[in-house]
Amino acid sequence: MWFDLITGVWLFAVSIMDIRSRRVPVWTLVMGGVLTSAACICQKNGYPDIARGMLPGIFLLLTAFVTGKAGYGDGVVLLFLGMTAGAGESFIIFGISLFLAAVFSVLLLALRKAGRNTGIPFLPFLTAAWLIVML
Repeated sequence: MWFDLITGVWLFAVSIMDIRSRRVPVWTLVMGGVLTSAACICQKNGYPDIARGMLPGIFLLLTAFVTGKAGYGDGVVLLFLGMTAGAGESFIIFGISLFLAAVFSVLLLALRKAGRNTGIPFLPFLTAAWLIVML
């Protein structure tokens, strides 16, 4: 329970930074790495489940590297969430966050507030998806 509360506070902090500056400072990612390491040590899931939980984050990092259309910070945060949540919840979090981002993008396009190539921060949607899954 404590790890979930701390993870939630951390996610809200990085989401606010992502909204304001479209960047996630490295020191916040290091804090997330320390939190994830502590959670993995105390967690009952085995290493195979942790490794499978990392797959959506690895996919997002590869997408960022190949296309440049995603942020590296988004991939690292999803990687950390996958390590703590496990395989099943990690894929659900990723799917819900993509769905929420798509709905938001369609709304922006319909209201003519954004164009086809307008970038939006992804971490707020990842945080909302994490909250949906955890609650």
